[in-house]
Amino acid sequence: MRYCGIAVSGDYLHLCALEEVRTAEPPIRLQASFFEPGSAEDVVAELRAGEAVVAVASPIGGPRAERNARVCDVELRRRGVFPLDYEEAGRRAFQALAGRGLFSPHDAAGAVTGPVDDGAYREAPVFETHPDAVFCALQGLRVPAKRHPFGIQLRIEELVDEHIEDDGGELWYRRIEEIEAAASALCAHRYAVGHACWVGDPEEGVIVLPGSRLPDAFSGEGVVPQVPRVPLR
Repeated sequence: MRYCGIAVSGDYLHLCALEEVRTAEPPIRLQASFFEPGSAEDVVAELRAGEAVVAVASPIGGPRAERNARVCDVELRRRGVFPLDYEEAGRRAFQALAGRGLFSPHDAAGAVTGPVDDGAYREAPVFETHPDAVFCALQGLRVPAKRHPFGIQLRIEELVDEHIEDDGGELWYRRIEEIEAAASALCAHRYAVGHACWVGDPEEGVIVLPGSRLPDAFSGEGVVPQVPRVPLR
């Protein structure tokens, strides 16, 4: 079984696949394979080689007609996470993968968030995720923006702490899109082992994140150390 994450950047998709490496002593390590950027069709062709759970870091669609934004995006924005831009390449990836089974929660009963049922990946191995929200969920905090060097550091350290290993070189050598693909792949692994939650309206698409529940807020207090700055004259 491969646990795959796809990050979308314009016309190109970045694919990371994780595989479990079990040893006599815990923890389970996750061996990462990073693929060359390619089109949606190229990436989907690679995913046909064997069984895989796939997290796509791109909106699956838009809001319902009476709304200006999807419920999942509103809920994450309220927690300090900006929505991802809708990408045509992401739409094509979902379209090509739909036959495998797209995740949608059962019996949501009006809720906008809830746990993913154990074994959901067997019937629905494909779902939408959000890399920044994945890192926030793993940290329990609002991680700094990618433009901040400390934000990049926290993201890479989190992947290392989750025992993701990159034989092709340290994760520090990777592009940010590859780091986001690895975070999405980690979410696919959490989804498969039954430790994930969803947020949104099932009728327009939900976002899946690691953790048994989505916190009511991601605090940003104290995340970035305070530094002195000299006032301008």
